[in-house]
Amino acid sequence: MTEQKTALLICTAGITTGLLVKNVQNAADERGLDIHVYSAPAIIAEQAIQSQAIDALMIGPQSKYEIARLKDFLTYKAVPYKLISKENYEILDGEAVLEEIIALIGE
Repeated sequence: MTEQKTALLICTAGITTGLLVKNVQNAADERGLDIHVYSAPAIIAEQAIQSQAIDALMIGPQSKYEIARLKDFLTYKAVPYKLISKENYEILDGEAVLEEIIALIGE
């Protein structure tokens, strides 16, 4: 990875993804990857997509309905996105979610 990449994790309230972000960021740091990972409630995702450079959007499983609402913005901004697997989300598996982010970014 040559320049820092940014991954946004969203869920309904942003609380669970806040916990997951810490695990994902730790996994990235342990590997020496220049990825900034942060979370936000789904309600402000549209604003973040419009105003920030986001390289990957990960969506909490309980917020899958947000894909329909955000799809036009994601397509327009060419932001790759993926639903976080329920299993990885429930156990806060930062390593597995990091792998999904890396696959989306294409690094």
